Amino acid sequence: MYRKLALAVAAFGLTLPAGAQEVYVSDPPHTWAFFETGHLGISWVRGRFKTNTKVTLDRAAKNGSIDAVIDATSVDTGHEARDKHVRSADYLDVEKFPTITFKSNNLKFDGDVLVGADGDLTVMGVTRPVSLKVALFRCIQHPANKKDMCGADASTVIKRSEFGIKRGAVGIGDDVKISIQIEAYKD
Repeated sequence: MYRKLALAVAAFGLTLPAGAQEVYVSDPPHTWAFFETGHLGISWVRGRFKTNTKVTLDRAAKNGSIDAVIDATSVDTGHEARDKHVRSADYLDVEKFPTITFKSNNLKFDGDVLVGADGDLTVMGVTRPVSLKVALFRCIQHPANKKDMCGADASTVIKRSEFGIKRGAVGIGDDVKISIQIEAYKD
């Protein structure tokens, strides 16, 4: 009975010995960075980017790190002409800045649950502090492949002008909501 309980606790990542760091690497088909910004004050422009993320967690010590690399060249808004414009020097200038990064060594916990991360976001060579709110953080054993994995949604709002994206079409909002959806397997 005790062995079954210990296996269940371990499978759901409810407890770890102190100092037990776990490294999780994102699963590309289930990990994306999304953005949305206002358009003419009447609708939204939304898009997504391919993202590679590595998360190191020590849940017992309530610390860890996040290292996310977003492929700016992969922008997908569902409209190829707009995607080409977003890749141009008017917006992300992906020839000079092919990646966007988020790095954090300051994770925030509420009890045993990861709820936030303070770190540095770098867009077009401009680095600024950003706080991510983490929702739906949960670790499980994948039901099919039996590998340990964690998932979460993280979000923040930035001002694109603070990252040097001041050019662009008339009517595009300065506030940009960024969301990262992640599923990551234990490495």
